[in-house]
Amino acid sequence: MELQREPIEAALGVRIREIVSLGCDRWTLALAGGDRVIVQRYASADALTTAEVALDRLRGEIDLPVPQIRRLKVVDATSEDHWALFTGVSGDPLAQKLPQIADEALYQIGVRLGQAVYRVHRVAGGRYGALTGNDPCAADEERQYILARLEHDLAEAIALNAMSTEEAADVRRTLQAFIPPGRQAALLNSGLSPETLLVTQRDGRWTLSGILGWEHALSWCPAWEHVTFLEACEGQRCFGLRVGYGNGYDNETQRAYEQVREPALRPYRALLALRRAVERARRGAHDDARRYVNVLLRLVT
Repeated sequence: MELQREPIEAALGVRIREIVSLGCDRWTLALAGGDRVIVQRYASADALTTAEVALDRLRGEIDLPVPQIRRLKVVDATSEDHWALFTGVSGDPLAQKLPQIADEALYQIGVRLGQAVYRVHRVAGGRYGALTGNDPCAADEERQYILARLEHDLAEAIALNAMSTEEAADVRRTLQAFIPPGRQAALLNSGLSPETLLVTQRDGRWTLSGILGWEHALSWCPAWEHVTFLEACEGQRCFGLRVGYGNGYDNETQRAYEQVREPALRPYRALLALRRAVERARRGAHDDARRYVNVLLRLVT
């Protein structure tokens, strides 16, 4: 989708000199006064409100590469899109710059990301579940939340013919035995990926300059953040980024259940595989759904 200049200029009250696409319905705008800002189009009001709630909770955190957000009133009678303006961050998506970044620099970006995400996770998330809207799985305790998500996704997977009732019973039996060690929900971004991480090159060095993706934010435990990020950064090219993230995060905490360690992540990998199977089945991608179910079954056996 191309950005329509006139409605955005009217919403901002200033001329736009240049528009650069960041992908994923995000654009950097160079304004007439010299400022550079980012705008994002959201497909739902809930997504925008989730980003607002998450970033409002982070307002008191300094020295974090997270943006300030302001809702934009874009006049467009033919659209139900929702718009936000981001300030305080800059750069290009890491996904666009990966070929230019050496492995050591990618590792250092990962370290900085791990340290920043640890700081985000220190912000209490409240109830487990979505930050806004009606989350049928929301709960005051993590075990209740996990079991609610598990039953919800298993029921949908069976209804969509993504897995059999016997397979669902095996998954249920294993995950019902899991006792989460956490005591309080943390604020998670839950959308970390090379597309939502901004990087900038300064004096020949690449740095992490922004974290977007806050429309995916929720309250859960750090392990969920870890498995979703590691999934989004699969492949050899992102190996240094993953290692740096794990080292940067683990050096900040002595709590083993928070660290980026496989034994702690395994139950959450299973829950993520189940969720991905359901998402693929909804779209009719049954081969992909079956691939995730097979991953899930390996994780619980």
